[in-house]
Amino acid sequence: MKALIILGFLFLSVAVQGKVFERCELARTLKKLGLDGYKGVSLANWLCLTKWESSYNTKATNYNPSSESTDYGIFQINSKWWCNDGKTPNAVDGCHVSCSELMENDIAKAVACAKHIVRWHGKVIVETMTSAVTLRVAPCNCGVIILQLILSLFHIKEVIVE
Repeated sequence: MKALIILGFLFLSVAVQGKVFERCELARTLKKLGLDGYKGVSLANWLCLTKWESSYNTKATNYNPSSESTDYGIFQINSKWWCNDGKTPNAVDGCHVSCSELMENDIAKAVACAKHIVRWHGKVIVETMTSAVTLRVAPCNCGVIILQLILSLFHIKEVIVE
């Protein structure tokens, strides 16, 4: 009986924690799901993003008090703009997906939403940006890799790091 209780607690902790990918396993999964080079964003950039945003954890969440929104899943996709958590005020739900679906161990829905975000941002930026393209950014955990991601998404010609 005692062994069953301990086993129950172990299964419960795994369910709450979610899947924490190993880097190479995640790289293979992202590649299989079509993210390697998607819209010019390299697999290395996706791995960097997921490492620093969620530590490769599918169940990661982060509450943002200023916008009353939450970031969900391995990509930390925000409930204000991209998913529906049923509690974020004036949420848009751009990916038409429940935020809880972005925290599943099978990351196919999270990848589909990440692709949608990249497609949407790329389209908007191309349509709205004209000539003034200077972006000021503070150094971050991924350094050059994140800057490359920003450059590829926003077609930025000059970056000034402060």
